[in-house]
Amino acid sequence: MDFEEIIFKRRTIRRFKKEPVALETLKKLIDLARVAPMARNIQALEFIIVHSVEIRKKIFPLVNWAGSLPEDQRTPEKGREPTAYIIVLVNTKIKNAYVDFDVGAAVENILLGAVNYGIGSCWMGSIKAENIKKLLKIPEYYNIKHVISLGYPDEESVIEPYKDSFNYWKDDVGQMHVPKRALNDIIFKIF
Repeated sequence: MDFEEIIFKRRTIRRFKKEPVALETLKKLIDLARVAPMARNIQALEFIIVHSVEIRKKIFPLVNWAGSLPEDQRTPEKGREPTAYIIVLVNTKIKNAYVDFDVGAAVENILLGAVNYGIGSCWMGSIKAENIKKLLKIPEYYNIKHVISLGYPDEESVIEPYKDSFNYWKDDVGQMHVPKRALNDIIFKIF
């Protein structure tokens, strides 16, 4: 797959097959995050891999799914839950300013890497960070920024032309439709 194909193929996936993602693949995804640009090259991001079934089950209720969908379509059904998570941390002893830029770059590298390995992902910001911190015994000087849900896709998501709403939706067969503005609509000016 070439780079452009990876970018256009990257869609948020919220339904996963039961097949686990190899621990080595998850480490490779974090390695991709590790080399992302960081403001002033101060590298305060650290990551937790959640691979075990026991901890995955405990993390699952601590993340919120698909806010634009009707409530009965948001959360993955039993047997379609993520088979791994990557939790994105900021070590505030190293850095506490301009970290959102660092996080965005690192997470995007993970998401694009996941596509390259045939893995679906969901970048989640609506999380119960304090509960996760307590569950995993994460020290206070770490901030949990995001959770990335991962697994082999068990749903499809396609780009739709933007019409009058940014809300994504599912059709009758469960395919996700995500409106995106057209290129010419987002180019403000050309000089």
